[in-house]
Amino acid sequence: MTEFIKVNELNELDSWSDPITLYRDVFGLKPDDPAPSPRLLAALAHNGGIVLGAKVNGLLAGFSYTFLGRDLDGESHAASVYHYMELLVVRAELRNLGVGRVLMHRLRDISLARGVDTARWAYDPLRTDNAYFYLDVLGARSRGFAPNLYGVEDTGRDRGRPTDRILTHWELTAPPHRRWPPPPAGLDIGNPAIDPRTGTVLLAVPSVYGEHPSRDLVVRQQRICAVLGHLLTDGFQAVSCRRAADGQAVYRLIRGDLAEPSGQPK
Repeated sequence: MTEFIKVNELNELDSWSDPITLYRDVFGLKPDDPAPSPRLLAALAHNGGIVLGAKVNGLLAGFSYTFLGRDLDGESHAASVYHYMELLVVRAELRNLGVGRVLMHRLRDISLARGVDTARWAYDPLRTDNAYFYLDVLGARSRGFAPNLYGVEDTGRDRGRPTDRILTHWELTAPPHRRWPPPPAGLDIGNPAIDPRTGTVLLAVPSVYGEHPSRDLVVRQQRICAVLGHLLTDGFQAVSCRRAADGQAVYRLIRGDLAEPSGQPK
C-alpha cells in the first residue's frame, strides 16, 4: 500500500531547490562538489523531460529526472525516442516504503501519455539492491555494459571508484513477467555458473557494497565487473538479481533468444 506517497511533476521555481539538497545529502557531496542545478531541472521540465518529486507526510522522500533520448540508425537519422532517466534518489531513512516504485510508475504513465514507450538508464552493477529493484520489481533488463561510463568518480561517497555501469532498457507497455526460481546458495563469487534448471547463467556478487572499501576489495569488485561486462557484451542480458539463502546476491543472465518464464514477479 503506497497511497501515502504523493508524486507530482516539479515544474515551478520553488520546487527545484529541495531535490538538489536531497541529492547532495544522499550522495555525500561536499559543499563545493558539483551537483545538478535548479536551472537544469527547470530546463528539463520545460523541454520534454520529466522531473518528479515524491513526498511522504509533506517531506520530500525522493525525486527523479529524465530527458528525451534518440537511437540513431546508420545514417544518423532518428530511429526511436525514449526517456533516459539520469537520476533516481530516495531519502535513506524512507527506503523500502515503495517510493522508488511509485516514482517509476508515474514516469511510465507520463511517458506513455506522451507517446514514448521505452525508458532507459544506467546503474552500478555492484549496488545489488538497485539491481533487484530495476530487474525483478520493474521488469527491466540490461541492454549492454559501459565500462567507466563517467570516468573515475572524484566526488561524494564513491570517490576513487571507476563508474562501470549496466545499461538498462524498460519496455513500458510490457507486463511484468519475472518468476525465476530463487538462486542457489554456495556459488563462487565472480565465477559464472550454469543453472541446470533453466539453462541460464548465474553470477554471484557481493551483496554488501562497502562504502569505505580496502584496496583489495576495490580490485576484487573491478574483476567482478569485468566478468559481468564480458557476459553482457557477449550477447547475454541480465534479467534478475536476487539474494540467495547464503546472503550473496546473484545475477541471472539469459541469451537474447531464451524465453523468460511467465507470471508475476515475486
